[in-house]
Amino acid sequence: MNSARILLAGGGESTHAALLKVFKGGTYEVEIVQAADADEALHAMVSERIQLCVVRAHADNPEVALSICADSQEAGLRIPIIVLMDMASRQAEEQFLKAGAMSAMPWDGSQDAMLRNFVNLTLWLRRSEDNLRQSNDQLVMEMRTLQDERERAEALSSEYVELAENYALAKTELENLNQQKDKFFSIIAHDLRSPFTALLGFSSMLQDRADKLSPEKIKEFASHIHESGNRVFKLLENLLEWARLQMDRIEVEPKLVSLGDIAHKTIEVLGPVAAEKDIKLVERGTPINAFADEHMIDAVIRNLVNNAIKFTPHEGTIAIMYDADESEGVARVSVMDTGVGMNAQTTQKLFKLSENVSTKGTDGEGGTGLGLLLCYELVHRNQGTISVESEQGAGSTFTVTLPLNAPQ
Repeated sequence: MNSARILLAGGGESTHAALLKVFKGGTYEVEIVQAADADEALHAMVSERIQLCVVRAHADNPEVALSICADSQEAGLRIPIIVLMDMASRQAEEQFLKAGAMSAMPWDGSQDAMLRNFVNLTLWLRRSEDNLRQSNDQLVMEMRTLQDERERAEALSSEYVELAENYALAKTELENLNQQKDKFFSIIAHDLRSPFTALLGFSSMLQDRADKLSPEKIKEFASHIHESGNRVFKLLENLLEWARLQMDRIEVEPKLVSLGDIAHKTIEVLGPVAAEKDIKLVERGTPINAFADEHMIDAVIRNLVNNAIKFTPHEGTIAIMYDADESEGVARVSVMDTGVGMNAQTTQKLFKLSENVSTKGTDGEGGTGLGLLLCYELVHRNQGTISVESEQGAGSTFTVTLPLNAPQ
């Protein structure tokens, strides 16, 4: 059996007994809570679980019933109110409905069936409303749960995307590390071994046959030993510089430097090497300044000129050229030679670690291809670019661009 808690306000014992009589043997087990005045009625509706409020309105004092209806509506309470009037007045009925009552009806204690049916209907509507509210609250909770789950799914999806991106970056980095490893092994296995083989071979011959060799042969063997030692030294120097760059152990300290002064130092160092092949080292254009690390750019120009000497035949020419573009804010220094040149396929591989483009020079000079990789790293650390234009049999031009001035 359904239970109902009904608040009776403004009615005495007779009204209380009449209400109990109305519900006796009905479908509801009724508990009636009484309130003597409007304040008690409002307090009961707020603090107790009341399903229905029945208010007894008297013609000589309808204000109590009106106050209960108005106070309940103002407090935002959703408890239905039925006003039982001791008079039949359409005007009074409209007053109670306007004040917030659900229904106002004349009652003298004899309309049991009508009151019972009306109260049963009101309680059923109230219960249906409560069930609907609970269903709505449950639906809202489920929607919030779904929203939370969707947000968690989006967060997980974002994490998966980030993990995939990190995996791709790690994979790329690992591939680069493998390429570096392969490059080092290639250098150690071949390019570093070859000069040592010559160095050890000629020094062994000198050790075993020094008393039997002519001065000319001793001089020739010593020259080969010196050349092999020099190649090993240059190779190790580039290897160490490149390794330091890969481990970020070189700090870039840019300042305004004269590209002409750097080029002059290179000409002084490599001039004798070029002279052995009757190669002319010349400058063209007006030397300019650039904002870069002097030590790094010195290594770049020295490597480029050394490469040019290697691939330029006897009696050739190597030119160091200067240019500036104020509109783009860049300084250019180019190393142009009249050497053997390269085809387009070779030029595209020059600055890639995964490609091996080491070739012999015009006099059989060895190399690793590491020098150009080092140039590429050093130039980019100085916010510059390096490019090459070449044609097989017609020479090559390597161009480095660097910032003209310090950034604002």
